[in-house]
Amino acid sequence: MSTLADRLAQRTLELVDIASESLHEEAIRTHLRGLVPETMTPAFVGEDAALWLPERRSGVPLVILAGHYDTVPAQGNFPGRIEGDAVHGLGAADMKGGVAVALELVRDIAANVLSAALDVGLLLFGKEELPPSFNTLPELFEHAPAAHEAELAILLEPTAGVVHAGCVGTLTAQIVFHGVSGHSARPWQAENALERAVEGLVRIAAFERREVEVGGLPFFETVTLTRLDAGIADNIVPDRAAATVNLRYAPDRSPADAFALLASLVPSEATIDVIGNSPPGAVVSDTPAVRALLGAGAGGLEPKQAWTNVADFTTRGIDAINFGPGEPAYAHRVDELVRIPALVHVYETLARFVQIDR
Repeated sequence: MSTLADRLAQRTLELVDIASESLHEEAIRTHLRGLVPETMTPAFVGEDAALWLPERRSGVPLVILAGHYDTVPAQGNFPGRIEGDAVHGLGAADMKGGVAVALELVRDIAANVLSAALDVGLLLFGKEELPPSFNTLPELFEHAPAAHEAELAILLEPTAGVVHAGCVGTLTAQIVFHGVSGHSARPWQAENALERAVEGLVRIAAFERREVEVGGLPFFETVTLTRLDAGIADNIVPDRAAATVNLRYAPDRSPADAFALLASLVPSEATIDVIGNSPPGAVVSDTPAVRALLGAGAGGLEPKQAWTNVADFTTRGIDAINFGPGEPAYAHRVDELVRIPALVHVYETLARFVQIDR
């Protein structure tokens, strides 16, 4: 194992071994902030998000490396371990491997191990694995004008070393069907909300994914039933049934368009209670910065078939893409891992990228 590979693997394992389930991130937040080079100046420090910048040079583009340090709940995969050519454990792919790469890169720049033709900032944040109401980045954008100066933000989400442009929007809602409760021995005296739900959800269950090309990339639009809640006893006709639905919509729709689509799929007598509606990210695929990243060694260009914080940047007019070492297929799995060669590939690609004088 090379020196760089060992360093990246050990840093990733170090982060994996700090428990940081969403809402329980204090330990890793403190640890990471203690590792940021002293040569970088805080442009914003909030409870769950912080941005550090180097001393800005006149006329030099700013690139921000960004990553979240929280994880989903453990599934018997904590603590981690290094085995074979991979770091195994909770958050290894999503996205402590990416955070480790970003951290080591800015530390190497600060130590003059790596020279950078670009100004490279570092954004670390938590609560990413929670619903939109917990999003920590709007406060950052409100109080850190420097964030708006970035030529490009690179979210080190799991992409297997490929640039993932854009992201789909996500609308989560409860579809509520109402009825009249009664005794199950005399159901004709009641109005069964569960039966109404079964009938009323047919169009959603039968919805075929829609493929749309945006920015030359294919995105898929899907509607998925994820929960169904009805009934209080085996001998009572339920007067309420609620289905939770998740709509992933392509970057050619707005949040209002997405709600209109969902409303068109359910009966008018049902009510729609929106839990969260996060807009899609604009597809940034043909800019000098993205072309430079691809030329530096990124493994290609694909659409991001998920929601990421790229949308927080692009909805504010800041170019952003996803590019990280983790494999998307391992995110949130019990056997989650990140491959050490992938850590090295993303580090070396970014190192070449930040040395390109533009």
